[in-house]
Amino acid sequence: MRSGETIRDERFTTNRQWTVDIAVTLADGSRLAIEYDGSYWHADRQDVDTKKSLDLLAAGWRVVRLREQPLSGLSISAAGYAEMVVYSTAIDPEGMLERVRRWVELSRS
Repeated sequence: MRSGETIRDERFTTNRQWTVDIAVTLADGSRLAIEYDGSYWHADRQDVDTKKSLDLLAAGWRVVRLREQPLSGLSISAAGYAEMVVYSTAIDPEGMLERVRRWVELSRS
């Protein structure tokens, strides 16, 4: 697991590289990007967040976006993509990591 990893891939179409909040190599060798979208910093970044997610998906990554309430969801529908709502007033990192782990397990089948 790495924080702030810079990813480059020739399959990216909107940017030559992206920095991933948390990059994880899973047991099966696949890669998972976990992005935390705080409501203050990402209020006007829906377009950039969408492009980044689509580029990562095109490069074979699984992507989980933790979108802080009240951010709206992104219009992405892909097997390797998930969004989870987080609340700044109810911080539960262990519970959120467990939700991500369960999604990874379920998305394999």
